Amino acid sequence: MCILVSHMQNKLIALIITLGFTTGAKAQYLNELTLVISPLKFEEQSSYQMLYRRELSNENLHLRAGLRLYANTDKQQRLDTLYTNTGTVQYDFAIGLQRDLSFGDFETLKLYVAGDAYLNSDLRKLKNYDYYRYYWNLGVMPIVGIGYEPVDRIRLSVESRANLNFNMQDYSGEGENYDRKVSFRPLDKLAIGIGYLF
Repeated sequence: MCILVSHMQNKLIALIITLGFTTGAKAQYLNELTLVISPLKFEEQSSYQMLYRRELSNENLHLRAGLRLYANTDKQQRLDTLYTNTGTVQYDFAIGLQRDLSFGDFETLKLYVAGDAYLNSDLRKLKNYDYYRYYWNLGVMPIVGIGYEPVDRIRLSVESRANLNFNMQDYSGEGENYDRKVSFRPLDKLAIGIGYLF
């Protein structure tokens, strides 16, 4: 599963770059589809996210919607001759608003601030259980970013994301938010994106 996801991501990056170099004159695009990667966790499939942005009636305001999906249902942990099977199916769904800020006379370089509300879901089989259990939490991510358009239809972006997380469940499990009611991380993730405008 992980190999298949990685192969699809490589094809998507190649397609976005190819489309960017084969388009014509500069135009005003309302939509953007971006592959977002966390470079600090580059080899983890769970660090990849698809982000959709749409420009609203105000040209400096954008709607954001993001989705991350990760599945690993065939994981084995072994200690000498003892082993246990574990696995997980995770997704994050995020939606928010983004506002572009002026940055001198640069047309292809933009600063922006954003806020995403998200739901994190995890269907996980822990090593102490023989069945899958459902976990979830939600939160808000304040975001500061920079966007750059080197060629028509292609936008590169870098985002610094904070994370205010709320855990409404009472359970013990694995993961960052498994037993915290409220947590705040001012620098939770550095995200790099390559986007296609259409």
